[in-house]
Amino acid sequence: MQEILLNQCNIVKSINMNKKTILITGSSRGIGKAIAKLAVNSGYRVILHGKTDSPELKETEKELSIKDKLVFDISDKNECIPQIESWIENNGRIDVLVNNAGIAKNFLKDIQYVDNNKAIEEFNTNVIGTLNCIQAVLPSMKENQEGNIINIASIKGYPELSTLSTLTYATTKAGVISLTKSIAKAYANQGIRCNSISPGYIETDQVKDWNSETFDRIKNGTLAGRIGKPEEVANMVMFLASEQSSYINGEDILIDGGYRLKGK
Repeated sequence: MQEILLNQCNIVKSINMNKKTILITGSSRGIGKAIAKLAVNSGYRVILHGKTDSPELKETEKELSIKDKLVFDISDKNECIPQIESWIENNGRIDVLVNNAGIAKNFLKDIQYVDNNKAIEEFNTNVIGTLNCIQAVLPSMKENQEGNIINIASIKGYPELSTLSTLTYATTKAGVISLTKSIAKAYANQGIRCNSISPGYIETDQVKDWNSETFDRIKNGTLAGRIGKPEEVANMVMFLASEQSSYINGEDILIDGGYRLKGK
C-alpha cells in the first residue's frame, strides 16, 4: 500500500514538473486576468500577481482555482526580486514571464501640467518594474537555457500614435519596446526569447471613464469599428508563449484593430 501511494506521488510530481509555469504580473483584472484564464485553460501552472492582495485578486484566484500567488510592488526591487527568486527556489522554474502590470497617471492638456511625481511613478512601474521582474527570472532561465518573456507595451509607445495627453505614459511604453529588443538580442543565444505586445484601445476599467464622444471617436478611428477585448490580447500572449511562435524574437506586435492605419 505504501509503495502504491509513493508511486502515485511520483506520478503527480512528474506531471507538475512537466507542466509549464507562467507568471503574469497585474493579473487581478482586465488583460492580466484574461491571460491568466486562457493560460489555465491551456494547461499552464499559473502564478497570479498583484501589488496588493486586493479583493479583485482574491476573486480571480478563487474563480480560476489558482493556488500560486505573489503580492509585491514590481517597482520595488527589494520586494520584487526576492519574492520571485524564492518562488523559483521552492517550486521550480518559471517558463514564461508576462510583464503586464502597468500604470498611467499623467493625463495632460498642456506640457506645463506634467506632474513629475506621477511621471516618476509611471517610469518606476512600467519600465523599472518590468526590468526588475526580468532580472528575477533570468538566472533560472539562463541555467535552463530556455525561457520566454512577454512584455505588454502600448499603442502609445509608437511615435506616430503618441499624444500629449499621455506624454509621460507613452514615453515609458516606448521604453518597454526598446527594453524588449535589448533583452532579445542579449539572451537569444541562451535559449531565451523576448517579445512585446502593444494593445490599442481595449475594454478595461479605463473605458468606464470615457464619455460617449470619446468612445465614438475611438471606435470610428479603427478599421475594425470597435474597441478590442482583453481576450484578444490574451490570445496573442499565449501564442507567443507557445512553441508555435519559436521563430519570433525581439518583435513588438500591435493589436489595435487597424487604428494605426486609419488614425484617429
